Amino acid sequence: MPYFATRRGLRPARRRRTAAVFTAVLAMLAAGACSAPQQDEQSSAAKRTVTDVLGRKVDIPVPAKRILLDGARVLYTTALLNKQDPLQGIVGLPNDLEQNDPDSLQQYRKKFPGIDRIQRTGQVYDGSFSIEAAIRLHPDVFVLSAANYQAAQDAGIVDRLARVGVPTVVLDYFQDPIKNTAASVRLMGTILGRTAEADAFASYYQAAIDRVRSTLAAAHEPPTPTFLWRAPGYFECCSSFAKSNLAKVVQFAGGANLADDVLKTPQGAISPETILSRNPDVIIATGADWAPGTPASPGTFVPLGYRENAAAAAAQLKSIVQKQAGFPQLKAVREHRTYAAWHHFYDSPYNFLAVEWFAKWLHPELFRDVDPDATIRELHTKFLPIPYQGTFWTELR
Repeated sequence: MPYFATRRGLRPARRRRTAAVFTAVLAMLAAGACSAPQQDEQSSAAKRTVTDVLGRKVDIPVPAKRILLDGARVLYTTALLNKQDPLQGIVGLPNDLEQNDPDSLQQYRKKFPGIDRIQRTGQVYDGSFSIEAAIRLHPDVFVLSAANYQAAQDAGIVDRLARVGVPTVVLDYFQDPIKNTAASVRLMGTILGRTAEADAFASYYQAAIDRVRSTLAAAHEPPTPTFLWRAPGYFECCSSFAKSNLAKVVQFAGGANLADDVLKTPQGAISPETILSRNPDVIIATGADWAPGTPASPGTFVPLGYRENAAAAAAQLKSIVQKQAGFPQLKAVREHRTYAAWHHFYDSPYNFLAVEWFAKWLHPELFRDVDPDATIRELHTKFLPIPYQGTFWTELR
């Protein structure tokens, strides 16, 4: 039996009263130790009203301390804003990098191994998102893609989070990237308390796309007929975007996107026969390093990303084109104006690189002096915490 329980002269009843008081004091001290940091954390984050890309006015704590992400590819943005720790404050995210961009995940894992300790959540778009699991993470803001906002509304996610004091802020690199990228970066900069870094990138971004726009405006050249081939190998031939996403980039960069006149939805399939009959001047496919288990089987897609080989990417693009019935006779193929770009430009603030590459492919004489390879290296040197390597575009040789 411990010594303090048998001290001389201390009667049993008094011992019980003293022990009770001692226990109560310890409980109060423990409660204070646990609650004080939380109170300090809450008081250090002032509330601010922001307007997200959907025009919703939202009150959020700034800087946010606990951030729940609708997509792990928001890491492409946090990396621009906090090179020292792009994971800071992130308490939950889905596994879309594991599935769709393992090359990028591997690069960030090397430098920031804490990424594997962040709680993985389900996806909003496929209904696997758990609102109960999200609430248990105690986020103070939920960052959601505009592409998934309606699904989140329909599932009651936005309203249920609001009822427990968690505001939802909507970003967009997917639906209207040219319009919303700079605004989304600035919005994320406000959430993280990194407005200076956000302004620096947004200005850099705007200058890059303005150079393309002003060159095209001065030249008055007609748009180049273009087939935007969405992730061959991941989708059956021939998927594309219409009037949204990378279709907006094609249009901005001086192209006439074939799917804009064919599809009635923002994304969908075009028949190979339609493409053959339209006979576009340029084909731009997208490729990535899809993980095993996705619809993209090895050898069916163009491998692009941080760990991909340039020769292998070019060979695979050639193989895909040659295997598609009738495509070798297309003007874009015969004249070697068939290309592939990194698929994830479609949902990231790096889409200005797609603007440069597309413009150069669609109007080579106008953009002879534009060097997207130099630009992507500069992006990594100036803004990102990981080095540039790998292959992010290829062409039919």
